[in-house]
Amino acid sequence: MARGPAWEGAYCEYFAARRHALTRTAYAVLGSWPAAEDAAQTTLTQLYVHWPRIQPGAVDAYARTTLVRTCLRMAGRGRRELPTERVPDEPAPSVEPSGLLEALAGLPVRDRAVLALRFLDDLPVVEVAAVLGVPEGTVKSQTARALDRLRSVLTTTPPPRRNP
Repeated sequence: MARGPAWEGAYCEYFAARRHALTRTAYAVLGSWPAAEDAAQTTLTQLYVHWPRIQPGAVDAYARTTLVRTCLRMAGRGRRELPTERVPDEPAPSVEPSGLLEALAGLPVRDRAVLALRFLDDLPVVEVAAVLGVPEGTVKSQTARALDRLRSVLTTTPPPRRNP
């Protein structure tokens, strides 16, 4: 059996360590687990193709930038869910609180992207600016506006009904 390139082991370790985090971030932006899985898979495929040329310290930045651009492109195409005949092997991860996810889904995709990068991935403003390709001031103002919109949605959305 032929062995792959020398760098393939490092890629496989990265894939195993970051696949779920990338999918989670994509879900926060796209609001759909199947779409998030597609975006993460596209990102990891691009990462594999370019792995030998990526500087070791820049892998996360490359992956996040590719992921966000992929999500924005997918959202811009008006991606629709298609029915399948096969149920996935793993259930979609549960994320709480569900009210927050529904509120996020009501925001524009760029707002979801900036909030996911800032608060879900815990990136500093400078890194979010690099991922989105915008100035730091834009990230700050976009974050503030997105948080205001999120607060507005959360305060006007009635809480989910619970069964007695």
